[in-house]
Amino acid sequence: MIDKQSFHHIGYATNDMDKEYEHFSSLGYEIESDVFEDPIQGVRGCFIVGPGPRIELLENLGTSHTLAPWIDAGVKFYHLAYTVDNMDLAIDWFEKQRAIMTISPVPAVAFNNRNIAFFMMRNRQLIEIIER
Repeated sequence: MIDKQSFHHIGYATNDMDKEYEHFSSLGYEIESDVFEDPIQGVRGCFIVGPGPRIELLENLGTSHTLAPWIDAGVKFYHLAYTVDNMDLAIDWFEKQRAIMTISPVPAVAFNNRNIAFFMMRNRQLIEIIER
């Protein structure tokens, strides 16, 4: 287990954030954050909260195809995200689990330019870690 991790959100890929938000709002979700655009990751998104876990609604930004593999496969809930106290220790832990780093640490607009990284676990679960 990663030392001092906290669950943060579930990533949700879509072609139309507004349409998906209508669905989630009918379930009691509300917008938690302003819409952000992250040119490094090629996504536009926002966080919503409600009766279940926090969800990050994401759509491709402009001509980006970041989310295309997930959307094309019909997968909407595509990653789990956790905050970590120490990015280097977390990376070491994932490497010991034989996870594959799919995105090296990079600043993320959604988190005030704190670093994030993504790992594909051996069970094909995508995990995002967010520097606390």
